[in-house]
Amino acid sequence: MRYTPYIVIAVIVLLVAAALLPAVQAAREAARRMQCGNNTKQLCLALQNYHDTFLYLPYGARNRTHGADDDVRVSWGASWLLSTRPFMECASDYDKTYAASLAAEANDYVSPAIRGVHHDRNYKLFLCPSSPLPETQQLSNFKLTVCSYAGIMGATDEPDQLIDAKERFCAGPFGGWAAANGTLTINDCVTFESCKDGTANTIIVGEVSDWYYTDAGQRRNTAVNIGDAGDGFHDAAGWMAGTNLDFVVEKDGPAIPANRVCNLITIAHPIGSNNRHGKHDSAPDWGTLGIGRCGLNNPLLAAHPAGAMVGLLDGHVLLLTKQTSMLILKRLANRDDGGDIPDF
Repeated sequence: MRYTPYIVIAVIVLLVAAALLPAVQAAREAARRMQCGNNTKQLCLALQNYHDTFLYLPYGARNRTHGADDDVRVSWGASWLLSTRPFMECASDYDKTYAASLAAEANDYVSPAIRGVHHDRNYKLFLCPSSPLPETQQLSNFKLTVCSYAGIMGATDEPDQLIDAKERFCAGPFGGWAAANGTLTINDCVTFESCKDGTANTIIVGEVSDWYYTDAGQRRNTAVNIGDAGDGFHDAAGWMAGTNLDFVVEKDGPAIPANRVCNLITIAHPIGSNNRHGKHDSAPDWGTLGIGRCGLNNPLLAAHPAGAMVGLLDGHVLLLTKQTSMLILKRLANRDDGGDIPDF
């Protein structure tokens, strides 16, 4: 069979393209990872600036009270994400949100008045460019950005290697746990001074930006501000929402019901846990061990091949790999356990 020069050239071009494709894809992922790291850093710097202004970090999630005299009613308050907005060139939106909240008792942080301020805004700094999750969600009549990042409440104890949790735990949704030994907590705020392990050894923000799978192989959205994770359940959520609970986390305190806290996680599972192989996977099933819709133990999870991006209290950013030990990860999430953190 005789091959024309054009066929030979076409074959060569295809071979070269096939050889170059992995390199191109790797370069694109490197660029996306760099952008994700920049997003994480901007959130960390905003939290630092908040602390410089008010001398404490924002509430991780807080409730909202409204009423006259002693007749105070608790409703959905704001998340830590909203507190970053004045320090990320979005002071105007923040002012409108706060004014709307003051205007009427019904205007809590999942209400139409609040969602309307941020309807159809494109908050790119909230989005990991590698994430396959939907960038927006429809809540009532409003389209809101689905944030790829969660605040770190702390960590659970590590079996056989005790982390000093100082009894700041309570039962959480889906059979999990909620901690208050981190930097962004429920109905409370902490200072840099209380981070005894040092600001370079304490994580405050991490990615939750990839699919999780049920034992039956169905995809679920792990974002901790999602209104519908894919399991048919719909409820109040959004990146502005904090909590409508009226207590802080403490030992033997009230258990936290499902879907009552947004935008926060407590570290309990390895980085990259996604149950991709269903019943053959060692990761928990969806709806168990704290993993679920707005689950407080949803793992640090990203579409980056190696691991997930985290931001530390001093402002620097790391890609923590899937090989990071649970002991190191939990000590990074705990602000004052006092344990040595090996190189990571």
